[in-house]
Amino acid sequence: MANLIIKFAKKNLIIKMPEGVPSAVGKSFSALMPGVVIIVVSFVLKEILKLDVNGILTWIFSPIGYFGHDTFLSAVVPVFLITIIWLFGVHGMVIATPILYPYWYANLNANTDAIAHGGAPVHFMTEQFFQWFVWVGGAGATLSLAILLAFFSKAKFSKTMGAVTIIPAIFNINEPLIFGIPIIMNPYFAVPFVLAPTAMAAVTYLAMKLHMVAYTTAVAPWTLPGPIGAWMATGFDWRAIVLCIVNILISMVIYWPFFKAYDKNQLKLEKVDD
Repeated sequence: MANLIIKFAKKNLIIKMPEGVPSAVGKSFSALMPGVVIIVVSFVLKEILKLDVNGILTWIFSPIGYFGHDTFLSAVVPVFLITIIWLFGVHGMVIATPILYPYWYANLNANTDAIAHGGAPVHFMTEQFFQWFVWVGGAGATLSLAILLAFFSKAKFSKTMGAVTIIPAIFNINEPLIFGIPIIMNPYFAVPFVLAPTAMAAVTYLAMKLHMVAYTTAVAPWTLPGPIGAWMATGFDWRAIVLCIVNILISMVIYWPFFKAYDKNQLKLEKVDD
C-alpha cells in the first residue's frame, strides 16, 4: 500500500485538497486512489476470477506448519528465528503471530477438547509453552538480565537500568530493557539473547516430553509473573513453577559472562567521564 501511494504521488494520480485543508486530512485523501485500486483488484481476483488468495498463502507457508508439531525443532527453531530478527530491530512476533499462532492454538484447543471429553491433553507445543517457560520477562528471556543488572551491577548506568526495568520485566514487559540498554544491535548481548531462550526451550521440551511437567491447557494473562502464569497455564501443576524458576536460573547463568563484560565496560566509561 505504501509503495503504491508513492508511485501514485510521483505520477500525480492523487486527490489534492486546497491549501487551507489541514495536512493530516489532505494526506488521508492522497491514499484514496491507491485504496480504490487495491479494492478493485482484490474484488476481481476473489469474486470474478475466484482466486483463493488465502488458500495460496496457506499453501506457500504450509511447510512452517511442521513447527506446530510436538518436536524438538518445533521448540527451538521458532525461538532462534524470533530472537534473531529482534536483534535487528524487527519485532519477533511478526513471525509467530500470523504463521505459527494458528498451529499453536489449534494444539491448545485439542488439549481443552480432550479434557472436556474426559481425556488427557495431547500436545505440549502451544503458545503458552513459549510464553511461560521461554519468554520469561519477554523476548530473549530478559527477566534474568534485569535481575543481574539490578543486583549485581557495579556501573551506575547498569544498576539504574536494572532498577528501572526489573518491575516491568517481572510482568513480561521488556521494551524498556531492549531499547534502553539497548539490546538491539548490541554485541554484548546478542549471543545470550538468542542462546538463553533457546536453551530454555530445549529444557522445557525435555521436561514435557518426559512428562515431568503437565502440558499447557489454558491461556493465562501474559502480564502475570512467569511462575504464576506457568502454574495456571498447566492446570495448576506445581512442577511448572519449579520448571519456570529453573529456566530463569539457566538464563541467568548464560547471561552472566556477557553481563559482566558489559558492566565492566560501562564502569570503565564512567571512570573516564569522571
